[in-house]
Amino acid sequence: MRSVTKKHQTGFSLFEMLLVIAISFVLTAIAVPEYLAAVRYLRITGDLRDLNGVTAQAKMRAASNFTRARVYADLTNNTYQMQVWNKTGGAGGTGCWVADVDSSTTCIAFTNAPAPSGAGNLQFAPGDAYGFGNLTAGPTAGQTAISQAASCYPGAANTPDGGSSMANTACIEFNSRGIPIDNTSAPVASGALYLTNGSVVVGVTASATGSIQTWQCPVGQTTWSAQ
Repeated sequence: MRSVTKKHQTGFSLFEMLLVIAISFVLTAIAVPEYLAAVRYLRITGDLRDLNGVTAQAKMRAASNFTRARVYADLTNNTYQMQVWNKTGGAGGTGCWVADVDSSTTCIAFTNAPAPSGAGNLQFAPGDAYGFGNLTAGPTAGQTAISQAASCYPGAANTPDGGSSMANTACIEFNSRGIPIDNTSAPVASGALYLTNGSVVVGVTASATGSIQTWQCPVGQTTWSAQ
C-alpha cells in the first residue's frame, strides 16, 4: 500500500504580515509626494501651453483683421481673455474692445476692472497663479528686470489704448503687423506673462520681432530653460 504524507501548512505569521504592511506604508510615503508633484507640474505646463496658444492666436488675429488684438490678464482673479479691437464698434462706431469668442461683438465693459465683462474668460488650474516668486531677472534680454506685461487700457474713441491704465491687469498687445506694442503704439522689447505654482515659474514672452517663446525656471534657481 502507498502511504500518503500530508504537508503541514501554517500560512503567514503575524510578523510577516506586519512587515508587508510596513513596506506598503513606506512605498506609499515615497510615491504620493512624487505623484502630487507630477500632477502640479502637468497642470502648470498645461496652463502655459494654453496661454501660449492664445498669445499666438492674438498675434494672428491682429494681422488677419488688420487691427489690434491682445491677451488681457486679470492678475487678481488669475484669468485671461483674448480681445480684439473692433474699429467700428461702440457708440458712434468709434471702436471698442470685444472678446474674440463673442460672435455678437458686444463691447467689453471695464467698469469692474480688472475682471472684464463678456464671454471668453479662461481660468488657470487650481494652484496656479500669476507671479514669479523671488526671481529678479527674466529669460530674455528684454526682461533683465522681470515683470508682467504692461497694464491694460480700456480704450476710447478711435484709440485702443485710450483712457486710464487699469490696476491689476497686464496685456500683451499686437499691432496689425504682429508686433507687441505698448500704449503709445511703440514696439516693446519683451511683453511677458508669468505663472507659478510655488515650485516652478513658467512664462510666455513676445519679443519686438514678434517671436513668441515659452520658458521655465524652478523656484530658488536663476536659470531659465526654453520649452
